[in-house]
Amino acid sequence: MYKRVKGMVGIEAAIVLIAFVIVAAALAFVALNMGFFTTQKSKEVIARGLEEASSALEVDGSIIGKNDNKKMAGIAIPLKLATGRTPIDIKKTSIKIVTADKVVILSADDIKAVYNPNSTDPFEAATKGGGEAKAALIEYQGDGDTLIEEGEKWVLVLDLTKALGEGLDPYEKITVEVKPPAGAPLTVTRVVPPDLSETYVVLG
Repeated sequence: MYKRVKGMVGIEAAIVLIAFVIVAAALAFVALNMGFFTTQKSKEVIARGLEEASSALEVDGSIIGKNDNKKMAGIAIPLKLATGRTPIDIKKTSIKIVTADKVVILSADDIKAVYNPNSTDPFEAATKGGGEAKAALIEYQGDGDTLIEEGEKWVLVLDLTKALGEGLDPYEKITVEVKPPAGAPLTVTRVVPPDLSETYVVLG
């Protein structure tokens, strides 16, 4: 009788031990899954933060100024989509122009879209179709929609006489912010050169 009870206790102890092992394994599996989930979420948050902190647009070449009556009347900024970024809808893009005494914000309604113009002069191309637009986004290479996509070439032309009411004098500083619907704006700052005798001037 004593040996039989002892045998039963041993079996029960083994069952309890196995149960503990199964529970421990299940908890470890849950903890491991939670760890993977947390790591993935952390990566997504970091990636999203980096995307919001950097601009989806980049300057793609030299910025050109156009002069008229000894004032800078317009600026052309070549643009492209940054590598790996989501296409930008120009219909949801705004532009802010800042000078020493003025701050002007242009909405999508102030920006005219021009596709595949015949003229290689962006200032001339900006007048295509007429109108009194304060700015124009010109697609020189693309598929003709309102998205700035990877591999496409665009030029932003600002008519400063319309946007600011007048051109800029020599030594004046101008800052242009192009704000896409997501991510940080592309900020471009230039100083008007002292010599405006030529019609066009490279601003760098």
